[in-house]
Amino acid sequence: MHDAALYGDWGSIRAGWPHRSYLYALPPIGIGTAAAESLTGYISRLAAAHSLETGVLVNHELLPRIPYTKGISAGQVRAKLPCSFYIDAHSLNGIGDCSRLWVSLLEQLTCIQRLDLLTALPWAHVISCVHLLRTTRAWCPHCYGVEGSSSVYERLLWTFQIVTVCPMHRCSLDSICPSCGRTQYVFSSKSRTGYCSRCQCWLGSKPQSRPFDNALSEQIRIAEMVGELMAASPSLPAGFGLDRFRENVRKVVRDARSRICFPGATRYRGWTNHRNAPRMDSLVVMSCTHNISMVRLLAERISSTDDADAKHSRYAHCRVPDRAVEEALRAALRDDIPPSLTEIAIHLGYRTDGPLKSRYRALCGDILNKRRCALKGSRTPSGTPVARQHIENALMEALKKNAMTSLGAVAASIGLRNKRRLYKSFHDLRRAVVSKNKRIRKQYVDAIENALRAAFDEKPIPTVTEVARRLQLRDVTRITRRFPNLSAELKYRRQGESRGVSPA
Repeated sequence: MHDAALYGDWGSIRAGWPHRSYLYALPPIGIGTAAAESLTGYISRLAAAHSLETGVLVNHELLPRIPYTKGISAGQVRAKLPCSFYIDAHSLNGIGDCSRLWVSLLEQLTCIQRLDLLTALPWAHVISCVHLLRTTRAWCPHCYGVEGSSSVYERLLWTFQIVTVCPMHRCSLDSICPSCGRTQYVFSSKSRTGYCSRCQCWLGSKPQSRPFDNALSEQIRIAEMVGELMAASPSLPAGFGLDRFRENVRKVVRDARSRICFPGATRYRGWTNHRNAPRMDSLVVMSCTHNISMVRLLAERISSTDDADAKHSRYAHCRVPDRAVEEALRAALRDDIPPSLTEIAIHLGYRTDGPLKSRYRALCGDILNKRRCALKGSRTPSGTPVARQHIENALMEALKKNAMTSLGAVAASIGLRNKRRLYKSFHDLRRAVVSKNKRIRKQYVDAIENALRAAFDEKPIPTVTEVARRLQLRDVTRITRRFPNLSAELKYRRQGESRGVSPA
């Protein structure tokens, strides 16, 4: 026995041993950035770290631990490798149950957490799997560099169908091996990072300086937007989900003054009225059209002009003083044949008559009744046809006007119920009116394009909003919807000018 007074008490404390991982605890690359590694690329690097072929690691260690997710064998462990495994292996980087199982297994075997950030799983509840991932391998040869380069890995960004360029080197992605001239699966038993899985030749090349291709500006912007999603995956806010996305869509569309007439209106209504997750390509179109990032659209709460004053009409894109609206309505009511509510609304600066009806329902009702009665009394009886000379004179007067003329308005002005009569006997005059409208519309579009191209030569480069203001447009959607490429290029050059980088 030892002397307790001299040596003190001997306590027997069990030594704590760290938990051992079954496979190497290989850290993933690029988590939290736009250049995050893909899960299939991580498995290939993990196999190389064990000095194994990718197929050996998958067949002997990983697949036997992965149960079936569908069919009568759901939940059972695989007895052998499925014939179509490598054909469908691109889904490991996606948002399905298969991806979840592989992430869970690799986290358990390597003791590395948050491997779901190597896939699109963080966005599984707000992005559809339709047309999300490409089925063949794509890569940027400049990211690989020369053979033997350090930290070579497969980017998750390259696996998305919508991404066709590398935003870092501003060049198109390759999908055909320069040596054997064949495409490859995203993941195969012979996968090696940087090498062709068929002929095992190096796919990288040394970056070379080349002039910037303006045709790639839109694709580069799309790649940067998707990269922002990958960078935001580790820090998604609370309340993130489809409900917030649907709320943001309503606010964006409402503030864009295009609740009825804008590209993809039917698709947007499907997002807000049903619980349909949007496709990646549709999100890109909406983000480019409304000039808003996909991260903000999906994960953040977008403030709306309607939030400041909930009593304002949700259909109004501007707030006209009540006194001005009431005076315009009462002046229209004093006319013998009052103008339509839509004409009054457009004259006041609104797109539709919804704000007028919601604020002055009684006045709008009186105008509608008086206009209906006046038109009914002045309408030519059905048994009395309108004279041909009268119709010709109306069409000739429409041709003399410098503004666009609606055939429906011409028919209504001479007492016709519809414009069917104009299509039967007045082909030359009708076609002349349509041709005049097309010519005016083309002049309008050309003026917008010329103003955009002229803005490239200005110092400093103006914003798209400033160009719209010079053209006396109420918003920028008429520019961005017609010329998305030029709008994106103007924004890109302006950002480069603010950073002190001259465009190539």
